[in-house]
Order: sequence, then C-alpha cells, then structure tokens
Amino acid sequence: MSQYNQSVGSMGGGKKFGASTGFIDGGMGSTQFNQTQTSVLGSQQTTANLKGKLGALQEMINALNEELNFHKKEVSILKSEKETLESVLTVKTQDVRKTLTNELFRVEEEMKRH
Repeated sequence: MSQYNQSVGSMGGGKKFGASTGFIDGGMGSTQFNQTQTSVLGSQQTTANLKGKLGALQEMINALNEELNFHKKEVSILKSEKETLESVLTVKTQDVRKTLTNELFRVEEEMKRH
C-alpha cells in the first residue's frame, strides 16, 4: 500500500482512496465513482472513435473529390479533342470530296475527247 493511501486511510472513516481506482474498500461512494469514471472514459473513447471515423471519412471524401475533379478535367479535355478531330475530319472530308469531284470532271472531259 502506498504512503498516500495509508495516510488517507488513517484520516478516519476507514476508506482508502486510490487515484486510479476510486475508493479501495468498496464503500457506497466507490461504486458510484467507478461507474462515473467508467462512463467518462467510455464516452471519451467513443468520442475519440467517432472523431477518428469522421476524420477518416473526411479524408476519403477529399480524396474522392480530388479524383472526381481529375476525371472531370479529363472528360473536358477528351470533349475538346473530339470537337477538334471532328472539325479536322470535316475539313479533310470536304477536301477529298472536292479532289474527287475535280478528278471525275477531268476524267469525263478526257473521255469526251477520245
């Protein structure tokens, strides 16, 4: 038994108090104190667990948000590339059509001469 517990115990009343356990002799006050201490520790652990879980969820939300923004930018770039390719292909198609039309006209003219 520590000197502190001995001195408190010798003060009268016969109850001994330990800092971590409450009243050692198991009197009426010790049960209530232990229950209060347990509920406080339990609520602190629950709060810590909830804060940890909320923190983890917040980190996951932030990571997903960053990933979503990355994919949005990627889709935007792909749309822009698609529009550019459509424009280039339209110009090339018109150019090929014009070339083929001119070639057809030239061949028909050549056939008329012979």
